[in-house]
Amino acid sequence: MHLTTSINPNLFSKELEYLYTGKGLGAAFEFFYDSSEHYREEGDAEENRIDKLRKDLVFMWRSRLYSDVRIGIEGSSSSHHDGLAAVFSTHRFVLVSRSDYFHNALIAWNTQKPEIRDEDQEDDRSAEPPTLMLPSPPFTPPSLHFVLGFIYTGTLIFSNRTYDLDTAFHIMRSATYISLTSLYDEVQARIVQEMMHGLFHAYLDFPEYERITGGKWGVSGCRCRQCARRIPRVIEFALLDDVKNDLLQRGARRGLVGMFGEGWCNAEFARLDKKIRDTALKGVAKRTTPLNVFPLLFAAEFALTKLKAIIDPWADTSRDMIMDARRHIDHLLCSQPDECFSQSEWLELMDTDGVKFEDRDHVEWIIKSIQRGFAEKSAGKLYQVCLYYHTS
Repeated sequence: MHLTTSINPNLFSKELEYLYTGKGLGAAFEFFYDSSEHYREEGDAEENRIDKLRKDLVFMWRSRLYSDVRIGIEGSSSSHHDGLAAVFSTHRFVLVSRSDYFHNALIAWNTQKPEIRDEDQEDDRSAEPPTLMLPSPPFTPPSLHFVLGFIYTGTLIFSNRTYDLDTAFHIMRSATYISLTSLYDEVQARIVQEMMHGLFHAYLDFPEYERITGGKWGVSGCRCRQCARRIPRVIEFALLDDVKNDLLQRGARRGLVGMFGEGWCNAEFARLDKKIRDTALKGVAKRTTPLNVFPLLFAAEFALTKLKAIIDPWADTSRDMIMDARRHIDHLLCSQPDECFSQSEWLELMDTDGVKFEDRDHVEWIIKSIQRGFAEKSAGKLYQVCLYYHTS
């Protein structure tokens, strides 16, 4: 394109840079294109320019403005394209510049296309753009929507549309397929922080996690119902052969231990592979220390009470596992009574004389735990501790 203008070449170059990047001319260019006081007063002009650029690119993508290549997903036939589950109109220059996978695929594709004869030029202009096929899995129509949105804008937050956990998993696998590390890192972070409420500090290694928790169970991580149902799905996903995500594994394994009790009272946990459930049980056994003995005992009893009202077959699996964990708790309480009965939970019961509503249940559960774990070799220590609290 030849422009008949006397514009300074350097200035024109800067204007083109602005159109492509949203920056390049600074305050002088802002004066001509956006003189609002908001941008100057807030001091975030560059951020707002980038936001405007993102909106322009999203508009170009969704309106199919100058679209020259389509992305299709192999799968069931759709109403518009036989053999395709979804088709997205896109732009070569965006795909090629943002993704090595698309760069290699489209460059190779161009070299393989036959030359167009002069008499075919007019027919070719009216034809639809060519379609590049992607496999399913890992791609799905929802996940590809967000993958392309990220390629155009550099963020997953480019519209009001949201995605669920399954779609997030597909986005991660899709990011791996096209080798887009920045997308992989963002969706992983959003799974951990937004969908799993921190996933039991998944980003912290074990020494740092132990430092912030002090080895105490139940003081870290979200234990809401949503997280309880999602953690089994996260660990199953993280263990897939084509995923093998150590960070999600670490957080989910901590979560399974941290969710012991009512968090195990759901079908998602009970249907986990037995090896995963056994690992969670071992994790609870490692946390069964005098420091944690009473919180773990109370969590087990709350869960068993809840399971009494559930008649579904999966409840038997959860009940058996919780009772296995409770046997470790009973044994510890009777074998190390000095350390256990010096913990704050017990001392508080003694100081308040059982005035809280739940204190009666707690005392009853402790007595029954002693009865279950009683053994002759620990009888002497247990008798001394009980005699001490009786006389004091």
